[in-house]
Amino acid sequence: MQGRPVTNHELRSLITATGRSHGALARKVNTLAADRHGLDLRYDQASVYWWLRGRVPDAPVPELLAGVLQDWLGRRVEVAELGFTDRGDQLGLTVATTAEQAAATASRLWRDVLQRRGFLGSTYVLTATVGAGFDWHFTPAATTVPRHDGDRTVGMADVERLHRARLEFIALDRANGGGYAFPWLVDHLDRVVTPLLAGRYTAAVGRELFSGVASLMELAGWMAFDQHETHGQGTAQRFFIQALSLARHSGDRAYAAHILSNLATQALFLNHGAEAARLARAARSGAGRAATQTLLARLAAVEARGWALVGDHREARAAIRWSGRAMSRSDPGADPSWLTTFTPAHHAGSVMHGLRDLGLYQEAARHAAQALDLPASNIRARALHQTLLATIHVGLGDVDAACATAQQALAVYPSLTSARLRARLRDFSRRLQAHRDAPCVRDYTEEAHLLLTS
Repeated sequence: MQGRPVTNHELRSLITATGRSHGALARKVNTLAADRHGLDLRYDQASVYWWLRGRVPDAPVPELLAGVLQDWLGRRVEVAELGFTDRGDQLGLTVATTAEQAAATASRLWRDVLQRRGFLGSTYVLTATVGAGFDWHFTPAATTVPRHDGDRTVGMADVERLHRARLEFIALDRANGGGYAFPWLVDHLDRVVTPLLAGRYTAAVGRELFSGVASLMELAGWMAFDQHETHGQGTAQRFFIQALSLARHSGDRAYAAHILSNLATQALFLNHGAEAARLARAARSGAGRAATQTLLARLAAVEARGWALVGDHREARAAIRWSGRAMSRSDPGADPSWLTTFTPAHHAGSVMHGLRDLGLYQEAARHAAQALDLPASNIRARALHQTLLATIHVGLGDVDAACATAQQALAVYPSLTSARLRARLRDFSRRLQAHRDAPCVRDYTEEAHLLLTS
């Protein structure tokens, strides 16, 4: 990956003045964290690299850094001198070091969104996504510890209620789009989930609680992702990263890999193909033996789309083959509940998308029937796949089939609050321009213009 420019010049100046290496600084912070706070941190020179490029480490690391630099420079160094800024725009962009920090950051994130009645930190930060994947992949797995403080005792019945709530919110999201239920889900997180995270629980319950909360945060990330084309993607990113953080501390490495692939999917949407492919490959590698064949198929399919987006035929083809083999061995009965959203139809849609981006329209079209084999309740997924298929028909030169297929998606668009569907329909309209004199294109374009600009 190409080097990122340094943005924290204050910290760089202090480190340069000490004459010490980045690795030495990271090791000293790890030692102090263990001695003073009992924390098992594994920072290295790569961690310092990201601090110099805008990432803000969780407490107590800034305080420890100031202490190390003070000793090395022989003068007082305040945390304010380190160049770390957290005006709200940094909230939620890192994977927490401890379970306590993970719970606190998640609670603060959804409270901030709720109180502002909108999207905080709407700017998407690619380096934060890459950094979160790096932290998850190379930092030893953590597990939730018992919590003995708090006003209430949390048990498995509370966790089960979280799982039932997730299913209800998923149904609303599929039928109406991400923008419909996102405010309700954030309110639920604040009112119901915050007290649970602040309660008393055993280590076993804590692991299940963190996993359950992560599944709700992941869903909130999808809703925010689906609600805006560009503005607001920073909120989706923050919810995904904090879901990754909670999943990591629950000890569920497979689920964390699944969430990392969501971050890769978001990177795809924002045209960061190479980064998306590398994230998905890291997730596939990091999941290890914990991954089911269905999960491996999903991770490889996302990777294939990333390589296809940047035009790397060899890597994309290899990932598509890998994904297909894994999907053929898939056993839905062995999959966890959070993976039931990835069906053979979703797999076919991903493969079809990658082949379309490679310009292999005939081959892509062969996956259409399976991609559209969806339950009636999956209104948005069907419309997304129909629009994708319409672009493939354009590539094949069949504009009548293209307009007829896109018309089906356009018909349900007014009932869906989905920026992803709007973006695909607009992309389809752009691809039609070369055929704008065809009667069906004129008719479709007129109706689409009225709906997509209203």
